[in-house]
Amino acid sequence: DPDGDGFGWNGFETCIPGGGQTETPSGTMTPSGRIGTGTPQFSWPAVSGATRYTIQIEDGDGSGYSYSIDAGSACNSRGCTAFPSIAYFDNHLSWTVEAQPSGARQGPVSFTTPRNADIQPILSNQSDCEGWASFAYDKYVVLNNQWNSDAMYSNGWHQNVNVKEDQNGNITPSWDYNWLAESQGGIYDVKAYPEIVYGSKLGTHVSGTKAETGLPEIVSQLPEFVVDFDFSETGSAERNVALESFFHDSCNIAGPCDVVDNRSYEMMIWVENPSRRTPGRLALTNQLIDGRYWDVYIKPNSNKHYIAFTANNEFSRGRINWNRFVEWTENWTAANADRLQIDALLPEYCMGAIEMGTEMWSGQGSFTLNNFNVSFTP
Repeated sequence: DPDGDGFGWNGFETCIPGGGQTETPSGTMTPSGRIGTGTPQFSWPAVSGATRYTIQIEDGDGSGYSYSIDAGSACNSRGCTAFPSIAYFDNHLSWTVEAQPSGARQGPVSFTTPRNADIQPILSNQSDCEGWASFAYDKYVVLNNQWNSDAMYSNGWHQNVNVKEDQNGNITPSWDYNWLAESQGGIYDVKAYPEIVYGSKLGTHVSGTKAETGLPEIVSQLPEFVVDFDFSETGSAERNVALESFFHDSCNIAGPCDVVDNRSYEMMIWVENPSRRTPGRLALTNQLIDGRYWDVYIKPNSNKHYIAFTANNEFSRGRINWNRFVEWTENWTAANADRLQIDALLPEYCMGAIEMGTEMWSGQGSFTLNNFNVSFTP
């Protein structure tokens, strides 16, 4: 992505599979019924003469995901199996499998996946470097988001998230990382966004109830959100420090780990900038918002539903009145969407979460979030 951002509509974050089911004998199709994982292994009887299979996974409205696999790699004497690299949480689904070239179909078979929020680990004084591991405390989730690690040319990188609790109950999230030299991965590709989440991120990581967090909520009815933060760093890396919100077409928050992804807009606020990367095309400079000056970036060619603000004077400690950026974005995009060929942030969109993290291009170091507090006033 030459725009150098952490999100693109043609490059969604993907969830790393975990768990799965053991291989089943031929003659049965699994998963079926209520299952204990959002990332099942699909198993089905082999069809004589088949060279490829297509798995179609659908929700009740007929929306879904199609996965094709070569029969030689999927099947053996016991039958066929596949493990699509996508996760489904809190869904009632059905699936079929079709053999090519004959077109013979098996299924549909129904299955129900668990809610991720129900199985989310709640830990302290722990660390975990498995992809997408999370630690929940109070009204926050710390997430080891490695959404684009496939852009690396080797497995020599690492990213580790930590949550420490002192004897007084004070929580300190942190992460350390080594995304190697720039030449060891896609030069323009963001590799990861280790982060802390307040609210509902893409429907799979929920930090608290709406009563506790004020989220999700539609733009026209947002309470006043205030974000206070303080961070420190070590090392040398091409990275930013960025806060962001995703806006969805309904308050039934969903993302790429669901059958239907209803993200409609992304707003980012970069409080510390990389040495060379920018969020996209520069649209405006020196805009006074919430008492500070910002440059404004858009992506009319690759991601029309995106806006980013970069601080003219970077800061590692401060307060952001979140609604000022939402209001500015709503008003400015409404007035300029047609002229600039971008989408507007609509008042009926629903904000899912407020997030803070570091988009990583290359290099190594550590990041400690000495303070992160989000409060809201109805």
